[in-house]
Amino acid sequence: MSNQYDNIGEAYNIKKELTYTLLQDANVEAVIKPYIRGARVLDLACGNGHHSRACIGWGASSVVGVDISPTMIGVARRLTTLEQIEFEVADCSKPKVYRGGEYDLVFAGWLLNYAPSGNDMTNMFRNVALNLKDGGHFVAITPHPTEDPKAHIEAMLAASEGKRGRDMYLTGFVEGGVSARVVLTPRDPKAESVGFDTYYLRKSVYEKAAKEGGFESGLAWTAISIPDGFEESLGDRKEEGLHTYVTAPPMAFMVTCKELSGSRN
Repeated sequence: MSNQYDNIGEAYNIKKELTYTLLQDANVEAVIKPYIRGARVLDLACGNGHHSRACIGWGASSVVGVDISPTMIGVARRLTTLEQIEFEVADCSKPKVYRGGEYDLVFAGWLLNYAPSGNDMTNMFRNVALNLKDGGHFVAITPHPTEDPKAHIEAMLAASEGKRGRDMYLTGFVEGGVSARVVLTPRDPKAESVGFDTYYLRKSVYEKAAKEGGFESGLAWTAISIPDGFEESLGDRKEEGLHTYVTAPPMAFMVTCKELSGSRN
């Protein structure tokens, strides 16, 4: 798994001011709500700790955030004052037992999209299963599930017309999908954009990797939506084309459960 974020560091904080991020977090809160209260959470690919801190606000009892980038973990530690959160540097694509034992909930804001192949994604699911207690849940933000990632990226670009503050561009083809470049554009025209490389694999690749990685129950997907009152809450951040987040969605929310030991064959 790439540590390209070592070259991004503090600049990644521009993400928090984007409408894209605000809408993402409103949706994550709704999806994670049934599992978060009092939960011990493992936040994989935690970056600057944004979702680690949010999980405490949403009701988690403790969080361990893990990221491959020492630079991003350094940023996370500087931005975090909550004693219920700890951070660790590790490659989330390789199975490893993290501190604290088995967790009630594993959350991955953006992890699975960094798998360049089905085999790499399977190892990510294995890592999650290794750290999740029986009956625990795995919640992830992923690209919108589709069997034609190339066409969906083209649809997103056509719909957004540069209004979202986040664009994804096709850069090549890989086993199971495509490679892409994501560019975050800050609201301040004087600030620099931030870019990073990612992968957009087919929905069937995700489903196969989940089963091979220890989640026989399969995946449930929730499409992005615009909550009631969200547009009004933006105030002067309100932007045109908010509906395109739904008509050409940049993300979806995936949930799966680790089966209880007694239910396995």
